[in-house]
Amino acid sequence: MSILKKIFLPYYSLYIRFSKAKLQTNYIDFLKYKLGINKRYWPAHKNCLIANYNNIYVGINSLVGRPGNYIQGAGKIFIGDYVQLAPNVGILSTNHDLYDQRNYNSAEVIIGDYCWIGMNSQILAGVTLGTRTIVAAGSVVTKSFPEGFCVVGGSPAKIIKQLDPAKFEPWKDEEEFYGFIPKEEFEKTKLYKEGRIKFDK
Repeated sequence: MSILKKIFLPYYSLYIRFSKAKLQTNYIDFLKYKLGINKRYWPAHKNCLIANYNNIYVGINSLVGRPGNYIQGAGKIFIGDYVQLAPNVGILSTNHDLYDQRNYNSAEVIIGDYCWIGMNSQILAGVTLGTRTIVAAGSVVTKSFPEGFCVVGGSPAKIIKQLDPAKFEPWKDEEEFYGFIPKEEFEKTKLYKEGRIKFDK
């Protein structure tokens, strides 16, 4: 067996599993993570910008890092399971001080399970979105909606529709990954335990 086959083939069957989860990456990026070239454990499009990726927790089968996304994790970001970000979404966990923009104020951002963030929306530092919060396209979210099950929109965002939790049926994909890592492997890690604390309170 050639050297290339020894490098490429061991991960290909895992990549096929990953692809079934519809997590949108190519095999080269997947391989870079498996070989330790890319340390970020979740996929991101080449046209998005990720800052402080080591402070960003991404849950099961969440679609983040879409084209044009800017995700800035200096103040820590926790993204739950089955979250979907549309293109050009910004998530900021740090912002300039109002009285001196040379200084920064940081605050955690928590995005609950099954949230859907519409195109060109911005989520600012300190915001918590509860389960199944939908953010309308073009919104600026400046405050928290921890109860979830609502549609928020506008600038600043406010509730424009309440959702009935009884009508919501959480789904599970056949193949489940935390970023590039199979669920069963990731849930043995320290990062998993630290991340779930934010959602299990």
